[in-house]
Amino acid sequence: MINKFEKQLEKWNGGVLRGAQAKLAKCLQVSTATVALWATGKRRPSKGYAAQMAQLFGLDSYDVMRLFSATTTYPDLPRTQGTRSLRDAQTPENTYSANNLKNTLAPSPDLSNSVSLPFLTGSPEKYPHFQEGDVAEWWMVPRRYARGAKYLFRAGQPAADELYFIRPEKELTEGKLMLFKTPLGYTVKKGVRQDGKINLYTPQGRPAGSFDAEQITVLGGVVCKIADAE
Repeated sequence: MINKFEKQLEKWNGGVLRGAQAKLAKCLQVSTATVALWATGKRRPSKGYAAQMAQLFGLDSYDVMRLFSATTTYPDLPRTQGTRSLRDAQTPENTYSANNLKNTLAPSPDLSNSVSLPFLTGSPEKYPHFQEGDVAEWWMVPRRYARGAKYLFRAGQPAADELYFIRPEKELTEGKLMLFKTPLGYTVKKGVRQDGKINLYTPQGRPAGSFDAEQITVLGGVVCKIADAE
């Protein structure tokens, strides 16, 4: 049985549910996994995305928000299984994997031990003074999993599949994966100072650009990377 959001997608897509999630993802410039999470009730869109959907569906924003469940939580992880992948915690169409989890997570605790993190689509420089329009959605995660992260951010193209949990930091820690603002935009790389410049490297150690130190702003350190596993 399909839910209210899926019924609206079906109506919007000419009476056909198949392909509607991908169509909406393209219109909103989000990943298909994000729309799938909305559809399954694991995430709830922000007011900004609700307003965009209202225009697409011919509804008002209030009616759009009523299509979704009132709360969102991060999927529980089984205690007896490894946590290198969140695949088992979600349906096949919206699986995620975390590349740096080390089998340390217990099942999600109650909300008193959880933290709500904004997934920022706008400038991460605005943190903590971001606006509602800068937030795609809110994630509820165990506090021990967040490990000091204050927001999620997708560096690179809008359709990029990798999300990062970011802990705000202002100083470069050499060899650590960090979020930088460069003249070319935001990027997640490792940085090394050398002769007044900051050389950037991919996680695999490949050179990824060199900038004068004053051209780069350190915004935060990466706590965790989450990649779509579709």
